[in-house]
Amino acid sequence: MRRYSFFITLFMLVASLLSCHKGKGKDNPEESGYKPSIMVMSFNVRYGSAKETLDENNWVNRRDACCDMINTIHPVMMGVQELEKSQRDYLKNNCPGYEVLGLSCDNSADGEQTAIFYLKDSVSVRDWGMIWLTETPGEMSRLSSTNHYRTATWIKAVHIKSGKEFYHINTHLDTNKEARTAEMPILLSFVAARCGSLPVVLTADWNQEDDNTLFNALYQSFKNARYTAPQRDNGPTFNDFSSTDKGYRFDHVFYRGFASCSKFAVDRNSWHGHTFVSDHYPVYAILGFEL
Repeated sequence: MRRYSFFITLFMLVASLLSCHKGKGKDNPEESGYKPSIMVMSFNVRYGSAKETLDENNWVNRRDACCDMINTIHPVMMGVQELEKSQRDYLKNNCPGYEVLGLSCDNSADGEQTAIFYLKDSVSVRDWGMIWLTETPGEMSRLSSTNHYRTATWIKAVHIKSGKEFYHINTHLDTNKEARTAEMPILLSFVAARCGSLPVVLTADWNQEDDNTLFNALYQSFKNARYTAPQRDNGPTFNDFSSTDKGYRFDHVFYRGFASCSKFAVDRNSWHGHTFVSDHYPVYAILGFEL
């Protein structure tokens, strides 16, 4: 009986040691081939102050669906457009593990924010800020071709597990074509001046299909996750609270400096009993770092 117990104890000890070694290998790229990666989401949440045709689409009735979606998909980084302070507070309070950075585009108490949420256990923020997409990006301003203030929030972060630094920039281009045409080179000039050679991911409601000439300059240095991922979704992202299979592709994830993009998805799932979490579907990409 004692001999039997001895062998059982020995077996458990060896199994435990093997399990510990396997765990270390899983977290170590050099030992297991693991490639560190992040999931980055873009989500136009739709203004909380908007009064929708159907009451079920008002923010107060779909906010729990938004939280359910975020907590389930669990992106490491999430760029949000049309976010008002009350919505920011609700998401922050009901999505455990996330921090959020961003400012109101018009310096008002509850103006739109192009804020970025991030998992504080996965990334550490080194620096961050916000610019206006105008000729004077460092001060509150708007283009003459639009009545909207358009901003971009940027974060310089480090992926804690791998130690890799990267930038995440989140923005919302205008609905006016002339304004969009002026905003794009301002955005690209900022990237060139700020980001250096570090990996960069851009999330946005671009208010434009991604095959438009608006993106010609962007395609010279950035890749579109929709077309480079082996797992991808080419479906529409703007649904207008009315259709699950029709609409426009306005929401895109662009990246540069990452080793790979393994997946791009448009999330059309129903959450918390709601067909639509917003008038835009969330989109996300999984980006791998260079080893």
